[in-house]
Amino acid sequence: MAIGNSAKLYEERRYLKAGEVEISERGFNLIIGGVLLWGFVLNYLMVALFGAQISQMMVSVNPLLFLVGYFVMVIAGSVLLSKDSPVLSFIGYNLIALPIGVVVCACVTGVPVSIVKSAVLVTAIVTLSFMILATVFPGFFLSMGSALGVGLLIAIAAELVTTLIFRTHSSVYEWVFVAIFSLFIGYDWALANTCARTVNNAIDLAANLYLDIINLFLRILEIMSKRKD
Repeated sequence: MAIGNSAKLYEERRYLKAGEVEISERGFNLIIGGVLLWGFVLNYLMVALFGAQISQMMVSVNPLLFLVGYFVMVIAGSVLLSKDSPVLSFIGYNLIALPIGVVVCACVTGVPVSIVKSAVLVTAIVTLSFMILATVFPGFFLSMGSALGVGLLIAIAAELVTTLIFRTHSSVYEWVFVAIFSLFIGYDWALANTCARTVNNAIDLAANLYLDIINLFLRILEIMSKRKD
């Protein structure tokens, strides 16, 4: 889920900026994988060690206060990710992963472990499949950046309207979001394979992939939980 204007982002990352050094393809992919892994491990530790406490805290905290804190951290993280410094980008990545970890804790609490494991497995299969597709057809996925951004905003707006105003929630939305975030994985992986191989780009692209994969997981988990019920 690309942060910022997709077309502008693509053009800016194709070339080295002043003072940047290009690293090897292997090193570039290792940094992306390592940063991604760190985000997932951080979220896992939050669930495994503090899941119950975090879920209880969310019940006791004013929802508006939580939302304000959530968006403040995410926006601050996004601002730091936009900087050209790898250190600031990594700090921004953590500022995004921490509040999302809180949301993950709330979503998995009370869900049978078997369903969580199944959701993780399906998410991994979908992620790998779309990465392979993006490697084979990069041009197709890169052409979808702006359309995916618009589609995501429309889907979010429609879901909010039906949920808050009409007090209904169709399972169709979950499938729509699964499709959108799956395509975003392909887009961001295609972008990773065509941009300049720098440490900062690797961290930024890992952050985009992290958001894609976590959102995909949460939607798949929701679908599987409803089917179990």
